[in-house]
Amino acid sequence: MIGAAKIQAASKGVVSNFGVTISPTNIGEFSTNGSSISAVVYSEVFNGTGPFLYSWSITGDSINIESENSDNTRFSASGFNSSYTETATITVTDTGNADLKTSTSLIVVFTFEP
Repeated sequence: MIGAAKIQAASKGVVSNFGVTISPTNIGEFSTNGSSISAVVYSEVFNGTGPFLYSWSITGDSINIESENSDNTRFSASGFNSSYTETATITVTDTGNADLKTSTSLIVVFTFEP
């Protein structure tokens, strides 16, 4: 009976090496004064069960997230002779895997010059 209990506990289906990668891993946008939008940042989940919930966040308030609850997003900013550097993080929740969470971050830089 002890062995059976161990098998049941191990067979709940939780994938422990679940994770997310992003591409590109850094964003650097150089633009004339005004506004700019970045290329798309793509995320890819590995070793998860799904379905997945996505949540993007950023450390400051100068750079905007275009799609906060999507697997892929862009960033935008506006400025005049200024530069912004913030860290963006995607957190992925695997709802089919005991709501296990994983996250990764990237640096987002926008520079505006005349």
